[in-house]
This record gives sequence, C-alpha cells and structure tokens, in this order.
Amino acid sequence: MKAATLNTLACMPTLLLAATLNVGSGKDYSTITDAYNAAEAGDTIYVYPGTYEEKLTIGKDNITLKGSAYPSTSFSENQAIMTYASYAKDAGSDDASATLFVTGDNFNMYNMNIRNTAGQDGQAVALSTSGRYGGYYASALVSWQDTLYSHAGSQFFGRCYIEGAVDTIFGVTGNAWFQGNTLGLVRSAGTITAQGRKSASDNGFFVFDNAKLVLGANAESGTEGSVFLGRPWGDYARTIFQNSDLANMITSAGWEAWNDSQDTSNVLYGEYANSNAAGSRVSWAKALTSGEYISQILPTYQEWVDATYLGAGAA
Repeated sequence: MKAATLNTLACMPTLLLAATLNVGSGKDYSTITDAYNAAEAGDTIYVYPGTYEEKLTIGKDNITLKGSAYPSTSFSENQAIMTYASYAKDAGSDDASATLFVTGDNFNMYNMNIRNTAGQDGQAVALSTSGRYGGYYASALVSWQDTLYSHAGSQFFGRCYIEGAVDTIFGVTGNAWFQGNTLGLVRSAGTITAQGRKSASDNGFFVFDNAKLVLGANAESGTEGSVFLGRPWGDYARTIFQNSDLANMITSAGWEAWNDSQDTSNVLYGEYANSNAAGSRVSWAKALTSGEYISQILPTYQEWVDATYLGAGAA
C-alpha cells in the first residue's frame, strides 16, 4: 500500500499556492515594481503605507494589488500612494503616460491611490486599463487631464474617488460601470467624461450609478455650476448618470458636443433620477424613464465583481 500511495502522489501535479508579496519599509520588496516582477498569476501585492514614486505596467493575468487600508471600503482611509509625472506628449501615447497601465486580465485593486502629477499642460493618465476584466475598489485616481483611460475590456469601479479637470474619464471600447464613486471637479467649464465609441457595432459604454459630485482640492473659482457631464469623443458615444447627486455642479446644458460640426444623432447621453441636477440640457441628451442595469453593461459581472461593492452609494 505504501509503494502504491507514493507512486500515486508522484503522479499528481505540483500545486502552486498564491502568495502575498509585501511592499514597504522593512518588507520583502522596497518597490511595487519589484514585487510585481516576482509575482505569478494569482498572487497579491500588499502595499504598506507610503508614497511610491514609480510607473508600472501590469501585463500578467490574475494579479491583485492591495493597499494597507484594505479591507476598508472608504478611499479616505488609504495610505498607499503610487505616483509619477508623465505627459502623453512626452511618453508617446496616453497609455504610455499612465502611472499604472493594466493590460492583464482579471486584475483587482483595493485601497490604492494612483496619481499622475505631470501638471496642466496636456494629457497625463493616472490609470489606463484594457484587460479583459478589471475590478477597482475604494481607490483614488487623480490627475488633471485624462485621469482614467477605460481603453478596452470590462471594468467595475466601486466607491472610488476620481478627480480631474478635462475629459477626466475617457475611453473608446471600454465598458465601465461606476458604482458609488465620488467625482472631484477642479476646473470651470471642465468635462467629466469623453466616451469615444466610433460605430454602432463597437463596445463602449459608461454608466455612473449613485455617484456624488464634489469640488476637488484646489478647485478653480467658478467650477461649481459650470462643469459638463461629458462630451462625445466618438459619434456613437454612450454615457449615463443615474441615481446620482450632481450637487448643482453641472451647467444647465449638461453636455456639450466635441465640436460645432459633430453629428450627435447617434449619441446616447442620458440621465435618470439624479438629484440637484436642474437644467434645460442640450436637445440631443435624453431624460430616461428608467435606469440601466449592470447586467446590460457587464453581462458576466457576478463572476468577477466583488459583491461587497454592488449597489453601494458614494462614500
């Protein structure tokens, strides 16, 4: 029996257990990049309090990044900050400018603050994401122009803080559901979104459910009441704000065209059951009679979205 048992065990595959790679002073790794380079699929990178000045591309699948405030569901408690200064015009593209660029599938991030501190002279992305599925929870994304690039794939943002001035959240074929996010506005006549869907056959849809608009740190005078919910980067753009507190931050028109000659007949820009949202709105925006469902935007969400953040309001 012993010999047979040993032979059977010898034929079994080796089990690779997921590891936690600790980053911070006195821990296993001094940088997030070093920990990522050592990580394998299924591993978690745990980031202790501190400011980490680095830029990282995550191309491996099934990686989780957790800041030290985890499992808090409030971004205000975060103490792990990843920051870099990079303009797209210098880096070569929006993606290349990103402080954190995620191309791997099934990526999750909790309680991290991601910043691009390049300044106000052009596009400077904090997070670009194009993996198949990406879950972002209780994290903060901060820049000035093009803060979040929902480039492609499916993403869920739960109880995050996202701050910017111009086209803060943009993308072409990315389908993104924003649940209970706080949006920080900092510029007079700024634009929150720039969805860029190019044709009726393309993916690309942003839905903000239970969002809250606030003045961001160091907001320009006149920001309140002057911001646009979005402008269509593509002629088939789709963006909806529903069940959200617009806090009287939005200009009466609500939305604006990309330019005076743009055809907006195929644009879906809609609002449903928002509060503090008075205004006449542009003629091509829609006052919806019902809200959108997450299953229409992220059909497989139950398989990969953290249920803790489903249906949650803003922190």
